[in-house]
Amino acid sequence: MENEYIHGSDMLVGLMMQDKYVPFGHSKTCTISNKADTKERSVKPTIEDKAKAGAAGKWKEKSVNALSVSISTEGFKFYGEEMGYDKLLELWEKSEPVTVRYALRGEETSKYREGKFIITSLDESSPSDDDATYSLSLENSGPVETKTVTPPEKEPSNE
Repeated sequence: MENEYIHGSDMLVGLMMQDKYVPFGHSKTCTISNKADTKERSVKPTIEDKAKAGAAGKWKEKSVNALSVSISTEGFKFYGEEMGYDKLLELWEKSEPVTVRYALRGEETSKYREGKFIITSLDESSPSDDDATYSLSLENSGPVETKTVTPPEKEPSNE
């Protein structure tokens, strides 16, 4: 499987609810944006540097001063108890960070990214004669980390 392409449906995004992973129900798209805020630094060249290179002092140095992750997803509204628009609306109204986990299908308990996120927008679209949908935007509130969990080793049997 190492040389195969990853199918978009294999990316799962969901919330941790009472130590249980609950993916967003009936999702149709997901975008995860990893960004770095940078700071520029431009220094005056020394006389020696200026004499050595005609472009001395023209190049700016950059450094990273902040990292951020934003997630946007769209899904179909549905009847039922899964993690959908109604539950997301309840969480948005609480105005508190939620724990988001995202991973490839089958790895959501062993290799995933996880962190606290704020629900920054939740939109509902109900067009005439079409499926009702929702779109959700989240922004990290603190670190988002890759976690790898190794399964516990089985104890040898005494047979």
